[in-house]
Amino acid sequence: MADFLLLRGEDHLVLGVRWTGMTVDGQVLRAGPDALLTLLFPPQHLAEELTVPGVPAPAYRPSGGNPDVVPVWRATPAAPSRITVVVEQGAVVPLTTIALLAAVAARPLADSVVEVPWRLRFTVDGDDVRAVHENQPANAGGVTGLWRTNLTSGSGLRLRPVDHAAAHYPDLFATPIGEAQRSLIIQNGPAAASRLELSALGATATIRARWPNLDWDQRIVLGRDMEVRLLARGVLYPLGHHADYVEHTERIYDPHLGASVLRRTLTLAITDPVRPAPADPRLRRSFPFDDVVITRTLHTDIGVPEWLPDRSSPRCFWPRYGTDPIRFPVELHTARGPVRTELPLLFVAGDALDDPRVPGFYGEQSVSLPGVPVDLIRGARPADEDVHEVHSLTFAGTTADGFRPRLTGAEVVLPALRSLLGDGARRGIAFTDAYLDTGTATDVVFRVVGPEIPLSFTRNSDRSGALVAPNYSADALSRVHGPVKLAGLPAADGVINPAALFGPDATVLGFRLRDLLTGLRVPPRVTSVLEPGRPPTVRMLWKDIALRSVGAFIANPGARIDLSVEGPTTTCVVRDFALAFPPGPGAVLRLDFGSLTYTQRAGERPSLDVAGLDATFLGTLKLLQELQNAVDLGSARPLLDVTPSGITVRYALSVPSVSAGVFVLRDIVLRIAIEVPFDGKPVWVSLSFAERQNPFALSVLMFGGGGYVEVAFDRDGLKRLEAALEFGAIVSVDFLVASGEVHALGGVRFALEAGGSVTLTGYLRVGGCVEVLGIVSVSIEMRIELTYQSARNALVGRASIVVEIDLTLWSDSVEIDSGEWVLAGGSAPQRTRSLLAGLEADTGLDRWRSYRAAFAHDSRGGTP
Repeated sequence: MADFLLLRGEDHLVLGVRWTGMTVDGQVLRAGPDALLTLLFPPQHLAEELTVPGVPAPAYRPSGGNPDVVPVWRATPAAPSRITVVVEQGAVVPLTTIALLAAVAARPLADSVVEVPWRLRFTVDGDDVRAVHENQPANAGGVTGLWRTNLTSGSGLRLRPVDHAAAHYPDLFATPIGEAQRSLIIQNGPAAASRLELSALGATATIRARWPNLDWDQRIVLGRDMEVRLLARGVLYPLGHHADYVEHTERIYDPHLGASVLRRTLTLAITDPVRPAPADPRLRRSFPFDDVVITRTLHTDIGVPEWLPDRSSPRCFWPRYGTDPIRFPVELHTARGPVRTELPLLFVAGDALDDPRVPGFYGEQSVSLPGVPVDLIRGARPADEDVHEVHSLTFAGTTADGFRPRLTGAEVVLPALRSLLGDGARRGIAFTDAYLDTGTATDVVFRVVGPEIPLSFTRNSDRSGALVAPNYSADALSRVHGPVKLAGLPAADGVINPAALFGPDATVLGFRLRDLLTGLRVPPRVTSVLEPGRPPTVRMLWKDIALRSVGAFIANPGARIDLSVEGPTTTCVVRDFALAFPPGPGAVLRLDFGSLTYTQRAGERPSLDVAGLDATFLGTLKLLQELQNAVDLGSARPLLDVTPSGITVRYALSVPSVSAGVFVLRDIVLRIAIEVPFDGKPVWVSLSFAERQNPFALSVLMFGGGGYVEVAFDRDGLKRLEAALEFGAIVSVDFLVASGEVHALGGVRFALEAGGSVTLTGYLRVGGCVEVLGIVSVSIEMRIELTYQSARNALVGRASIVVEIDLTLWSDSVEIDSGEWVLAGGSAPQRTRSLLAGLEADTGLDRWRSYRAAFAHDSRGGTP
């Protein structure tokens, strides 16, 4: 508060006067000990509202004239400023304007505070700072100048911030020096001023401060800003490129508004667009790129920053266009060339690089890539899985080991899975701690982020060689083996527990894979090689995998699996093994294989080659061994049947007739089939001597008969067994013009199904035929069956008669079937089909009756 007010209209002098340690003696002031004399100035700065170029005035008000409205910008004045001098004890100062001004002039200043600009209060420091001014009005050419005092110093003026609380006063509107800028200025310390004049109309000042992380230039004329420039030096986090953030405000005349207004532009300039890779190997592992280049170095007209953590303590901000963070165009250089993307970056003021809060402000930022091959390992000895098809990268930063970026994750597509399983899903991955600590000394470099990766070939085993259907889930990526399961990697002794790696439905030849493997040391290798300009080369390798005997599978000393999927060719070999059916000591059939080889080439039909096949009958079927000895399976040519659901190899060999005394066995065909499904079901092996449609023939003197044996097995044992044998008499006569045959045969057929159900059928066939001159042929056969069905616990009967007539130009047949009769068991005895209904519905019988009526005569010449 001023004690007196000095007013002088000639030179617009308006000052307040205040003193301490001085007494009034009439019209003079007498200085005592510690006397101080202070001049109080009205506000020396006017904080004015600013806008950006191209934006209209913030408000319009009625003018009461033409035009009707005028543009309006808000403004607010600074607080008063003061300069103080020490007055020697005993000095006498008259109480006049001239004497008071003279008492202050050219004396060393003490405790002087100026508020220039608004809400920035400084003490004026320097060597021998003094106020230089005229005591009387200055007149030149009849013009009186504005009174002002010029603060000077031999070493230059330094403005030292005081009253920090005032700097954090909230902004009323946008001004060139707002709360965030004031905070930066205060943090950086004293500012240099080459000119500072105070007057009743405001200060005229030229401030040019240079600090390590901030430049401040401001030019003020009579309390009005003419130009303000703030340049904050910092880095773009987390990449580390140095950048300058510039706020430039200038007073310009806008002809459209008819006023000189403050316009501000905001600019971000990258000063070192190329950031080299760190030399520390551990740092390079977490950020596997060489030079990182920001290709656009200047961004103008960016949005007003929102400083973090707040404007009163600014440390960093997101550069924006409008409301969206700027995505800086970035080139990440690798040995295969640059990877181009766009990444949001955080501008961090230079003095905040070690602020532990900055990593949290940035968080993790992901960028999309168009599925480009990127070497994320950069190993001295490259491996297939060092290069991945990358669809996104996630970056973060840290200040723990110095300011540096980190690659915290990526989304990749595994071409091997896309090719083998049609799985093109994106998978999240991140570096393992072991890799970051030791580098390529560890093979597993990535862990899977999110759901594990399924590798199941049980529904399409043709893609894994048909004979083997692996099924496991991967939670990590190996440089050598591709997707792996950490729990299924080798233990301390170097051996893998198959049960920890494979699921229970993973199979080889339908047997559980986890049961057959022994001494396993490597998981399947599923990798891809990515080369620029070429389709990925996909590999699935699993070589020299030892097998052991389990159940029906008998592993010989050389039993091995070899699986190879390389490019367009798939090959799987299971060698040196045998299958015994049913499993265990009760086996009746043993099939030995030198090797079983599945081959598939792109665009061709798959093939299944069987080498060294040998069948041995055991136990109750040993009696068939003599038949087997008459057959050379090694010389047989297989028939291949390929369908979308599987592949089957069939052998059919004729067995020479076998004679033993009066017994003759002929028309025997040995059939062996090996079926490999593609849907994970077990491999089937079937064997038959003859078949129901083409039975073998057995004759004993004039008596004859036939039969067949069919049997099918899989890993679980017998799936189906069917055998039939019939025997009886056949008598034939031939009188040249007429011939005939009469037969009476009986037989038994036995069928055992996979579910354990049994069908036992006994039957009788009685019939004959007559042929006259090759013109007329008539045959008739009656068949009676009696069947026991264990599934229904029923005894079922059936009868049928078949009549066939051939008259050279016309032939027909009639069948009369009784249907099934349940004679015992099951439900109550009943007929499933009426014999009479069968007769009534048979149109063939009606035609036969019509024929008979037209051509047949009895012995007396009459018609029947």
